[in-house]
Amino acid sequence: MGSASRALLLAAVAAFAAHARAQSSPSKDERVVPPSFPWTVEPLDALYGHLTEGGFQEPIGVWFEPKGRELYVADSRNGLIGIFDDERIPVFAFGGAAQLVEPKAVVATEDGAIYVLDAQQFELRAFTYRGEPKPVLRFARPPLVVKASKEGSPSDAPAKAAKPVGALLRIGAFARDAKGRWIVGDLDEGRVLVYDAELRFQHELEASARAKRFQTPADIAVSSAGLVAVADMQTTPAIHVYAADGKLLAAFGERDIGLMNFTAPIAVTFDEQGFLYCVDLLRHDVKVFTSKGDFVHHFGGWSTPETRGHAPGEMLYPTDIAIDPKGAIYVAERFGQRVQAFVRKPKVEPEKPSAPTPDAPK
Repeated sequence: MGSASRALLLAAVAAFAAHARAQSSPSKDERVVPPSFPWTVEPLDALYGHLTEGGFQEPIGVWFEPKGRELYVADSRNGLIGIFDDERIPVFAFGGAAQLVEPKAVVATEDGAIYVLDAQQFELRAFTYRGEPKPVLRFARPPLVVKASKEGSPSDAPAKAAKPVGALLRIGAFARDAKGRWIVGDLDEGRVLVYDAELRFQHELEASARAKRFQTPADIAVSSAGLVAVADMQTTPAIHVYAADGKLLAAFGERDIGLMNFTAPIAVTFDEQGFLYCVDLLRHDVKVFTSKGDFVHHFGGWSTPETRGHAPGEMLYPTDIAIDPKGAIYVAERFGQRVQAFVRKPKVEPEKPSAPTPDAPK
């Protein structure tokens, strides 16, 4: 091939590559830049026990009720629910062996009702604000729908053996939205099911095509805008986000190294701006994402062998997270025997040097 022909060929290849890049890459105006996380997160203080019932024994669940401005702590080995004011001062506690065996998660509603998931009894217990028991909430199992593949044969079999329709669910995670609907994780079949306020089944939240099905839904959260997030301890992607009508909006979170990835995602919650906070039990940290899955922040971790996760800002097997819309973040540390409080401070961007005026000396 002559030099002229070679030059023409190289030029054609370069032009084709440039065209392909232009077709596959969005223009500068089309690129979507995720919103920046507006805060720094710094350790504030920690809670270590109740008013008169002694220190925490494996606190694993936290919830902040914004109207009453109170923090609720599920203290698993003590079988107690502790209530604290927004200054983190203990107010009241209830439970004990007669009522709760191993409280795992707690949700308090604006009307004063308190709902507690008992990890040993796998059921949702209800209480008044003063800890008086109300009827237990029980959810009937809906039929299991097995979708057919494109070839017409059944798709992958359920991860766990199907249980009789109408039998009561064994609950592994739950959340309640502003309309009073319940989103419940089923331990036996690994399903995430939505019920109305009267406990009637509405629909199922299906996992992404890549995940195929949920394995161990560990936590469920609902945003103020009605988005639903599900964290699963075993699936990839680890986090799924849905619209209020059940449509899947995003699925993200790899099982890999890197701050944005996961080993054991155990808890999720939204803040007042819609950022999603995800707790990783075995990486001892919290990762923050947009609802679309853009990684924007990280805090916590087990920093040094000397402190072994007990220093302020470090974490030791965190299991749950709650957020005060007016500021503080609360993280329950099961084996750290504490609930650590973090403060959010607005980020201060460094000032950019002003450009010299035309008459200014260089």
